Amino acid sequence: MIDEFLWVHRFLVYLFLAFLVGGLTIPILANEPLKFKKASFIYTMSFQGIASMVAFAGLVLLYAGHLSWDIYSIAMILIWSVMIFIEVKKYRLIKYANLAHSETFTLLKNGFNNISILQILILVAMIAVMVLKNSGVL
Repeated sequence: MIDEFLWVHRFLVYLFLAFLVGGLTIPILANEPLKFKKASFIYTMSFQGIASMVAFAGLVLLYAGHLSWDIYSIAMILIWSVMIFIEVKKYRLIKYANLAHSETFTLLKNGFNNISILQILILVAMIAVMVLKNSGVL
């Protein structure tokens, strides 16, 4: 049973990573301000949904498997919280920005990509730490 929970959690983490990488295409495909705002909204809601699925699967694994609260579990929860916070701030900035100015629109598109790359790096780092932990290195 624990193996199935772990598989689901891993699958959702890799799905989340694929989603984040796919999100890098939003500023490229949404070349008009209104489309960019709508795409950002859909992306943020999907981001929160997938991130919440990852967190829920992890918590179920933690409790169903009677696993202890170690530094890695706490780190995953803190990283999840930081990523949600960053995503909400990113969307609020895009939502309330005046995208009529081309300079602002370009700046926000670049910021969207930079924040997305940061989120990808955070997730990849946590995956690497967990792989090293599970292989006995950490």
